[in-house]
Amino acid sequence: MNQGATQDQVRDYVELVPLRARGAELHVPAADPRPAWRVFLGRHALVLLTFVLPCLVGVLYFGLLTADRYTSEAQFVVRSPNKTSVDQLSSMIKSTGTERASDEAGAVHQYVRSRDAVDLLVRQADLRAILSRPEGDPFWRFPGWFSRDLREKLFDRYLSLISIKQDSGTGISTLVVQSFRPEDSVRMAQVLLEGSEALINRLNERSRRDAIKAAEAEVEAAKERAFERREELTAFRTRAGTVDPAKTSQSLLETIGKLSFESAQANAQLAEAQRSAPQGPQIANLRNRIQAVEQQIVEERRRIGGSAQALAPVIADYERLVLEREFADRVLASALASLENARLESQRQQLYLERVVEPHAADYPSQPKRLFWIGIVMVLSFSTFVILRALINNVRAHEH
Repeated sequence: MNQGATQDQVRDYVELVPLRARGAELHVPAADPRPAWRVFLGRHALVLLTFVLPCLVGVLYFGLLTADRYTSEAQFVVRSPNKTSVDQLSSMIKSTGTERASDEAGAVHQYVRSRDAVDLLVRQADLRAILSRPEGDPFWRFPGWFSRDLREKLFDRYLSLISIKQDSGTGISTLVVQSFRPEDSVRMAQVLLEGSEALINRLNERSRRDAIKAAEAEVEAAKERAFERREELTAFRTRAGTVDPAKTSQSLLETIGKLSFESAQANAQLAEAQRSAPQGPQIANLRNRIQAVEQQIVEERRRIGGSAQALAPVIADYERLVLEREFADRVLASALASLENARLESQRQQLYLERVVEPHAADYPSQPKRLFWIGIVMVLSFSTFVILRALINNVRAHEH
């Protein structure tokens, strides 16, 4: 038997003898009839769907589709006059410094994020034309693929292109505006700053009007009270029949003093006459005179405080009315001074929006951060792939 025949017999033997392993017959799997590319996709579906495809989409979007956006930044601070004093001497001097006005700064921030700011930009900066530049991408342009030409959609797109925040330490607010052209960003920032200044001016004007209105109301009320007190005093004088009961009382006291002095002189003369001429005719006259004077003194004293028509309660009512009139006059004077101060305050600005940094045109696009976002997409995609592969391997291990 030659060598070729031996090889053919061995090959035939190998082909005819079935393969066995541990007593069981082994079946060779048939070849996969699917195309090679489908087999590849089936074996690597997880990595393709969770890592390769997201990375490819991220590279295409951030690298090719999304358009450049230019940023313009402006900084400002809202201040109000500083009227605080540190001691008694400085409290007598008006301060001309300023201090931060946090509440008004918050109002400016809300205005920048409001629909009023959008309307202002539409009127003065043609916001719709700015957001529909041809160099813009379909995702950020307005109207675009996912945003119809509606006012609310315009407001949403505007909010995605602006940001404003305040440094709590310095009180400086930073306004950042994005657009597809550098000059558009500068124009939007300028209009927003002008609108914010107009808001501060409106707040000032409202404060002035309110202060003057309140001061004028106080003056009118004080005038009315003063007039009422004067009318009450006039009516009292008419009823009492005297202009000043206190002065009338003073004159009565002076009269009583004179009568007392006259009575004393008459008593002295009577004593002298009784010693010199006990039976003289002038003694009777002196006694009658003394009696008349003393009776007049009693009558005058009754007029002051010893009868129902006495001056004492009249004087008490009069002094009360005079005190009320003086108090009303002082309140009126204080109200007039407050009105004058309010008018003086209204002549100077109460709030100030001071620009710290003016908006400038950028010479390169700062958005989007392409490499940063592509790296984020890759990291998230790879993390997703690793987590899902670990879960799938864990499930398969439990099944076997």
